[in-house]
Amino acid sequence: MKILLTGFEPNDDGLNASEIVVRSLKDNPPPLLREYRHDIHCKIMPGDTHALGQVVDETLAQVAPDIYLGLGQARGYNRIALEQMAKNLRYFVTPDRAGNTPKGESIVPDAPLAYLSSLPSPNSLVTRLEQHTIPARIANDCGTHLCNQVFYQVLHWRALHRPDMRVGFVHIPILPEQVIQQWPDSPFMPLEMTRTAIALILDDQITQYRSTTALG
Repeated sequence: MKILLTGFEPNDDGLNASEIVVRSLKDNPPPLLREYRHDIHCKIMPGDTHALGQVVDETLAQVAPDIYLGLGQARGYNRIALEQMAKNLRYFVTPDRAGNTPKGESIVPDAPLAYLSSLPSPNSLVTRLEQHTIPARIANDCGTHLCNQVFYQVLHWRALHRPDMRVGFVHIPILPEQVIQQWPDSPFMPLEMTRTAIALILDDQITQYRSTTALG
């Protein structure tokens, strides 16, 4: 079993919560994930829309994951958001790290308009997080920036190469240090709570995957 966990480099000179959380989980996995630490591969994705597709394809081909979970930060969110759909659309209201501002371009030409997450039972994941006093919700709009792009490109790769791969994307709130440094009025989530949330999601998917594999 192989698991791929991704975050993003900062889109500016500040911090990116998804990068911090991914690196934290890699360097110091919580108890739920310690058994799988050698199965979890982590990758920080570039903040350049033109480079992102190639990095996604190369990483997926190299790791060949059974489970993929992408993380992206969402300033203004106060909950873990389990994204349900990725759209074949790039429309950047703010530039990416490289200064690109596509306005209505396809991510993959002549490909489906959208893909749905392939993580099973998303509502049960929300319930499990809430049982651990972690605010969570289902989200049906992943935006049209880099988070949506990486989610779409992984799902497209799945459709072409690994239709049994579990693919999901989670938007996480910013961290307290980002409130202090950049956005004083934004809601946030402490690092340990976010780490626990991602560990719970991955543990759920790993358990289901191992159960399905054993039955097969």
